[in-house]
Amino acid sequence: MSDAHRWNVRFASDDYVFGKTPNLFLTQQVHLLPTGSNILSVADGEGRNGVWLATQGHHVTAVDIAETGLAKARRLAEEYGVDIDLQQIDLASWTWPTDCFDAVIAIFIQFADPDFRTRIFTGMQQATKPGGLILLQGYRPEQITYVLIFTENWVLPYFS
Repeated sequence: MSDAHRWNVRFASDDYVFGKTPNLFLTQQVHLLPTGSNILSVADGEGRNGVWLATQGHHVTAVDIAETGLAKARRLAEEYGVDIDLQQIDLASWTWPTDCFDAVIAIFIQFADPDFRTRIFTGMQQATKPGGLILLQGYRPEQITYVLIFTENWVLPYFS
């Protein structure tokens, strides 16, 4: 099953799989982003993080492989009255832009295998302007088996 198919199926219900509220770690770090920042939200799914960032005054480009997730993100953006640039992108074949974003946000993108994650991280660095910020939250593979999932958080100033 392709990644696009798997995520389209996962997001196919009317409910928001991960809810409509933004990720807690992201809300705790937003003070690091100057108002009006140009932000790339990687694998934004149903839009809860990208839409919330737009409500905070940021210019957001949110990318995801699943059209069903992006359709929900469009509805969420309309619900909150914000504009957000939503793009259906397969990160495996995407040509990452260079030095375009003040910040790149990636919340729980660990579903990619290690080699693909390395390519994603390289792309995130490439897309971030010098002096910009990469916000990344994920968990270790061992944590999948825990009853409570603990997270590892990184706030990475990016200097080229």
